[in-house]
Amino acid sequence: MPIWKRSSPEEEQRRSQAQQDAQASQRALEAGGLPLQAQRRLSEEMQAGHPLFTSDLSTNEFSLIRNQGYTALSQVMGSSIYHVGWQSVRNYSWNTRSFELTTVSNAHQHAAQLALGRLEQEAALLKAHGVIGVRLTTKDYEWGQNLLEYTAIGTAIRLKDTPLPPRPFLSDLSGQEFWTLLQAGYYPDGVVTGYCSYYVSLGSRATQQLNSWFSGGWANQEVIPFSQALYTARSIAMSRLLSMSQRLNAQGIVGMHIGCQRKLIEHEANNTRYLDFSVQFSAIGTAITALRKDHVIPSPKPTLSFTDLRQGLRGQTRELTIKD
Repeated sequence: MPIWKRSSPEEEQRRSQAQQDAQASQRALEAGGLPLQAQRRLSEEMQAGHPLFTSDLSTNEFSLIRNQGYTALSQVMGSSIYHVGWQSVRNYSWNTRSFELTTVSNAHQHAAQLALGRLEQEAALLKAHGVIGVRLTTKDYEWGQNLLEYTAIGTAIRLKDTPLPPRPFLSDLSGQEFWTLLQAGYYPDGVVTGYCSYYVSLGSRATQQLNSWFSGGWANQEVIPFSQALYTARSIAMSRLLSMSQRLNAQGIVGMHIGCQRKLIEHEANNTRYLDFSVQFSAIGTAITALRKDHVIPSPKPTLSFTDLRQGLRGQTRELTIKD
């Protein structure tokens, strides 16, 4: 008597279908697309007519986008776990050497674009006009030194009775900022990013000068190669950010978020000390364009808020608009 149970035809069919789905999802991910399960979930949500929406908007944000005629459809997400290739950094020489870690820079730039691209694809499947409140986060893994993860999360929105654009916009602006942007006559084009990983190997001569009493190591002094590395990393990252915005035909970038991580590295070889410095500079923002050139920004109206302290009316508030 066999000790195993033979699979039924239904189980074999389910197993075969699951394998086919996994292969289809892998092909989609390799092409920068969405896994099959995500596509099915979004299609089912569309067919159901969005009976219940999900959102990471606050109450105030939700009220403001409704004021502009937008409807929240669903929370959308894009993610990419990326393997960073190897690149040599150590410089056991007498002179200072500085260079960009192009392998690391390209990995961050590509992983971020994959995550944002998948976020945009989810919004497109929901027939959304755009995504607001996009939060792009990155994470490293302790168990995988060469792995990094980029995740983009936001809320897909739709403008009623308005034709869909060729592609939905992405914006990292909050609901309040999005409302203010529309009041100013501008519209988001997309989220743009720039990243640069830069490395400076100070060399044995400069390292000895910093640590030697006779070479001025006892006095205050700027480590010029390290300062220059910060400026160079920023310049490269910002140039990539601007290049992305130019491809979108944007007029400017708002809501900028700047990240700058620095690390001092000391190592020794052949009884010689070396001092290295690494910089990771990142920039993210929302590229915007004007809705029309003749738009007039309404002047702000100063108001005063009054809280009633009278008995029976305590806690009630009123606003008084100050006129010229």
